[in-house]
Amino acid sequence: MDFTNLKTLVVSVECGSFSKAAEILCVTQSAVSRRIKILEDHYGQLLLDRSGLALKTTAAGQLLVEKARMVLKMEQDFVHDLQLLARKRKISFCCTAPFGISFLPDIFTRFMSRNSQTSELSFVFDMPEGALKGLKETLYDLVLIEFCEDLNLDEFAVYPLPDDEMVFVSKPGFGIDGRVVTVETMLGQRLYCKKSGCCARRFLEKSMHGIGRDAAEFRNTVYFDDIPFIIKAVQAGEGVTFISRSVVASHLADGSLVSHHVEGFATARPRRLVLEKNRSLDPTLCDLIEGIFHRFSLTPPPELMPR
Repeated sequence: MDFTNLKTLVVSVECGSFSKAAEILCVTQSAVSRRIKILEDHYGQLLLDRSGLALKTTAAGQLLVEKARMVLKMEQDFVHDLQLLARKRKISFCCTAPFGISFLPDIFTRFMSRNSQTSELSFVFDMPEGALKGLKETLYDLVLIEFCEDLNLDEFAVYPLPDDEMVFVSKPGFGIDGRVVTVETMLGQRLYCKKSGCCARRFLEKSMHGIGRDAAEFRNTVYFDDIPFIIKAVQAGEGVTFISRSVVASHLADGSLVSHHVEGFATARPRRLVLEKNRSLDPTLCDLIEGIFHRFSLTPPPELMPR
C-alpha cells in the first residue's frame, strides 16, 4: 500500500513549506506540490492554505492530517509486527560518538548473545541534531545523544542517563601540574580537536563563553578526524585534547594519560535516551534498551520493560 501522499502532507504541514518538505523527502518541490494536489482532487477539498509565509491547514486539511498520522502509525506498527512474525527483528540505533566508542561494544555483545538468531542490528554515529532528525523520520528505532546545546526534546519520550564528563587530557610529565588548572595553562598548549563543529569543540566553545572567554584564543589547534590518532598524539606528548572522560577511561586507568579541569569550566553534558512518544516496544527492542541501562547499573523505567 502506498502511503506516500499522506506522508507528504504530514511532513509539509510540520515543515510549513513545500521546499523544506522536499528536502526532507529527497524529492523536488514540484513533486511535493503534485502529491498534495492529488489528495485535494481525490477528496474534493482544499487541504492547505498557501496564501501566507507558512503553509496552514484548512479545516478539512487538519482533519486529514490527524487521520493520516494515525494511519501512518498503524502502518509502522504493522511493519514491526510482521518483522516479529518473521522472527527477524531489524533494529536501527543511532548515538553520538562518545557513547558509541565507550559503551556500545559491551552493549552489542550482550544484546547479540541473547538475540543473535532473531535480530538484525545496525548502529549509526551522528551529531545530536542528525540523530533526532532520523528519529523523526523513522530512520531509527531509538537514539542516544550527548549534547551541550539547549535542545528542545518536548516532542519525544526522553530518559536521562548519567551525564557525560568532558576533560582535558595530557601525557604524564608533559608539564601540566595539577588536576585543576587555569585556562591560561591550556591556552599555551597545542590543542587537538576531532574537527571544527564536533560536539567536543562546541562544548569547549560553550565552556569558554561561560567564563567570559573565546575558544578562538586556542590559537595552536590541530584538527584531525580520527580519535585514536588524537589520543596517540597526546600520549606521545605532542599536545592536549578536550574529550569525553569515558573515551579515554582505560588510558586514565593505566596511567598513560592524566585528566585536567579548567577553573570555571562546566564539565558535565546531558546524556539522554530518546524515543518517539507512544512508541510500541516489542521484547527485542526492550532488551536492547535494558542493556543500555544495565551498562550504567540502572533499571529501565517500567514503561520501557516488556509487557
